Amino acid sequence: MKAHIDLEKCDGYANCVLEADRVFDIDEGTGQAVLLIPVIGPELVDEVRRAQARCPVQAIALED
Repeated sequence: MKAHIDLEKCDGYANCVLEADRVFDIDEGTGQAVLLIPVIGPELVDEVRRAQARCPVQAIALED
């Protein structure tokens, strides 16, 4: 699975980091989310799906 962040939508709420801190972080310069691991292994899929669901601006897209 691959994750993508739409930076035009991301407002830096950091809900993704709260749900999946091994996959997402916040860039201190821009205040937006960044992917630490763009290709998600099976052990992190549930965390990333929760992060996607908690994003208030729907900036996270997942691709199988």
